[in-house]
Amino acid sequence: MGKMKNIPVFAIDFEGSSKIGIVEYGVAELADGEIVSAHTRICAPKRKIPRRDAEFFGISNDVAEKRAPFSDDLPLFCRMRSRGIFMAHNAPVEDSFLRAALPSPGMVPDFARGGRTLEWAPWLDTCALARALFPEIGGAKLSDCVRAFGLQERLGEAAEKFCPPQRRKWHCALYDAMACALLLARFLEFDGMENAGIAWLARYSGTADAGQERLF
Repeated sequence: MGKMKNIPVFAIDFEGSSKIGIVEYGVAELADGEIVSAHTRICAPKRKIPRRDAEFFGISNDVAEKRAPFSDDLPLFCRMRSRGIFMAHNAPVEDSFLRAALPSPGMVPDFARGGRTLEWAPWLDTCALARALFPEIGGAKLSDCVRAFGLQERLGEAAEKFCPPQRRKWHCALYDAMACALLLARFLEFDGMENAGIAWLARYSGTADAGQERLF
């Protein structure tokens, strides 16, 4: 992965809303172009999940209410951020969920500029990168990008390896996170991308809503 070598990228997806909070998270760790580890679980909602949301997420109140809240796993996210950089497909959404749960990860490395920072940022954003680098593909919906770059088979294989059996489909947090991870890996395989480093990718991710404007 060129200049990204030896710096883990954690592709993150949250399912939930501002009212009910995070009801599922998925994290796919990308290293040297491969998904090397994953974390996922269903989380207790802040309040009852509305029927429409429960159907969309495929997560019932009976299941979710028996789980621990997302806040129990915040130390995991702080540890991951201390090791590498976060990424999502439309990163401002994931960033807002995370900052609502915990405004800062504590003092962590600034992989874009060097030194240390108190920010979850910078985020890489495969949605913004797809629009900026490959405008010919049209829309940047996650499933459309996976199809456009011929990644469905690789995603299916990763889902078989890492996802719970009933969560190997779109709008399941880990499945979507792995799609995001594989997209970045594919982008970095193109000629001319071998020298793309974190600062360059973060700049083209353009996620002003995630606090990115303070970095460049």
